Amino acid sequence: MKQINASSHRTPIYRDVGFPFNSLSDAEQAFIDEGQFPQSSPHSIYTRYGNPTVRATEEALSDLEGSHWSMLTSSGMSAIDTALSAFQKGLQTGTWLFFSEIYGGTNIYIDEILRKTRGIQVERFTPQADSFNLNEFIEILERVKPDLLFFESISNPLLIVPDAREVIKLAKERGVRVIVDNTFGTPSLWRPLQDGADLVVHSATKYLAGHGNLTAGVVSGNDEALKKQALKYRKLTGCILSPDDAYRLGTQLITFEMRFQKHCENAMRIATFLRQNEHVSNVLYPGLPSHPTYEQAVDLFGDKGFGAMVTFELKGGRPACEAFVDAIHNDVPYVLTLGDAGSILLHISTVFGREKYPAEGMIRLSVGCEPYEKLEGSISKGLKSI
Repeated sequence: MKQINASSHRTPIYRDVGFPFNSLSDAEQAFIDEGQFPQSSPHSIYTRYGNPTVRATEEALSDLEGSHWSMLTSSGMSAIDTALSAFQKGLQTGTWLFFSEIYGGTNIYIDEILRKTRGIQVERFTPQADSFNLNEFIEILERVKPDLLFFESISNPLLIVPDAREVIKLAKERGVRVIVDNTFGTPSLWRPLQDGADLVVHSATKYLAGHGNLTAGVVSGNDEALKKQALKYRKLTGCILSPDDAYRLGTQLITFEMRFQKHCENAMRIATFLRQNEHVSNVLYPGLPSHPTYEQAVDLFGDKGFGAMVTFELKGGRPACEAFVDAIHNDVPYVLTLGDAGSILLHISTVFGREKYPAEGMIRLSVGCEPYEKLEGSISKGLKSI
């Protein structure tokens, strides 16, 4: 095929499965480099190993995260799996400690994959009421002596913000490695690596992409040994992000900061609006002084914002939620994800389980970056329908 000369200020989409070599010696050297350290060869070999389009977006994510490296995977769950794999040492793997208030899919993965399939010893640290008690955290660190700690910067769906810097400090003082899922916080509000975390993961499906039209995950870190382990795992399990999705994610990252700022502004305004409505019994938003972890959120995020998730409870329970959802589902759809450009919602006890979240009137609102007046109008319509 004839080569066409063209220039672009964007990295093109390399859909090649394998990349050609000019000589046997070039191929031999590439494989030597790859054997010494994954992706160390200047020559691309095979897209499952690494791809130029994927690498370009990974570099953009490293700039955003302030990390030495970033690694794209096919989903947020594969990012979590890849990050955790870097610390797995066969029969020598010690106990791993997880905060209990994390994404439901992660909790299921812990029980079904880590415990039942891989045989890893797992302990959970549970909040006291609606916040994490540091004295109890110290007690479980001393009692369990974990090798690894995993927690979220803002929990899902109760939006509990831990005293994250102190949590990392207490863990590191005891030689515990730390992974932070910062999907809800994003690098716009906090960069965990700067406060001592070993790895940070995101479901890039959410705010980093932000349009509800691609699935991706990212692992970022500064440690080269962890990078080598994680790259090897991604290479052998084949969970690298596709070049097409990496290209689209790269274009969406350009507007991330602008979008997320608007998300946070809208969330603060709608949380304040909901607090004043007669049909609402409780509003959980870390930016409200009424939230149990408001002080921790201010300490961690400063004046940057408090995220884009708002959880609120309607006084009328499930019937009120049904009326509310029915009235606004064309404007604010019921969708089982978050971080889209437009606002979406879900009913917590139906999706997350009544055993853990028995309050039938509780709704999780993923606040979009649409014009605020449009959002408030839709929410008002739903509240008036109750």
